[in-house]
Amino acid sequence: MEQKKKKKMIALIVAGVVLIGGAGIGTVIWANNSNKEDRTVETKKADLLEDVKGLELDKLYMEVKTKGNDFLKGITYDKKVVKEVLVDTSNVNYEKEGTYEIVYTIVPVDSKMDSVEKKVQIEVVSPEKAEELKKEGHDVITNETVNEDKKQEESEKKEEESKGEEQKPSTGNSNSETTGSVSSGNNNSTGSNSSSGSNTGSKPSTGGSTSKPSTGGNSNQGSQKPSTPSHTHNWVQQYTTVHHPEKGHNEQYVIKEAWTESVPIYETVMKTFCGTCGAELTLETAGSHEEKHMLNGENASRYEKPVQVIKGYETINHQAEYGTRYVVDQAAYDEQVPAGFKCSCGATK
Repeated sequence: MEQKKKKKMIALIVAGVVLIGGAGIGTVIWANNSNKEDRTVETKKADLLEDVKGLELDKLYMEVKTKGNDFLKGITYDKKVVKEVLVDTSNVNYEKEGTYEIVYTIVPVDSKMDSVEKKVQIEVVSPEKAEELKKEGHDVITNETVNEDKKQEESEKKEEESKGEEQKPSTGNSNSETTGSVSSGNNNSTGSNSSSGSNTGSKPSTGGSTSKPSTGGNSNQGSQKPSTPSHTHNWVQQYTTVHHPEKGHNEQYVIKEAWTESVPIYETVMKTFCGTCGAELTLETAGSHEEKHMLNGENASRYEKPVQVIKGYETINHQAEYGTRYVVDQAAYDEQVPAGFKCSCGATK
């Protein structure tokens, strides 16, 4: 009896040690797992930026009056770690040159982690500065590059849509997919039959390829079938033509320079003339002149008549003469002005 009691006591002690040891091991394992989880969260938080590709640059360049750029283009991320990437461009004035800041927000999948911000400078430059930056090897966002990106995106979407149409399963493909969806059940059945060793050479009853899939099979098949792609607006910049009329001004030009004129002043006086030859006579010459005619056997006579003579001159200053003509400062031209966006479906914004 005493030996039996001793054996029972030893058995109880051993069982107790095993239980205590097991509890201790469980506690240690739990503690280690907890620390490992904490370190994983901290590591993911520290490396969250590394899970996003396309955010390496700290500065971008954009030509003034460029609109419609997709600042999320080219950005990819690990969807197991990153839920989404958001961008805030509300501080950017596309119409004015200057340096602005856009903010990317990386939202993690793990709700326990905080979102991480990445700030990127964007410099809005003149067309001339944009050309200089291009020559220096910098990438500059312009309306031209935006339109090219949209054309490429539209082309890629059409290509994906065409691939999706090609990959739509036909009736034969449906049976094949059904077989794949229930292949897990076949393997289990085969394993079960192999272990029993009874139906090794026979086909598994569950895995007939021509049999209709179960409700679960249809569910799997439906999840694998490519869905019809929804329409995504492809916004294309629209322009309207604005006509700017010719600009100019009137200006005067000289037709004739200023000049001075001397105008004679006349007066009427009575003068004496010879009646024979018409010579003008004065009181001093009249007697001797008539005597000569008499010596020549001619008549000697005289007469008087009014005559206009210049008594002086009047000076007249003539002003310069001017004409008016129109001078063109800027020729008329047409300008293409942005007028919103339009999609191929007809929608506008």
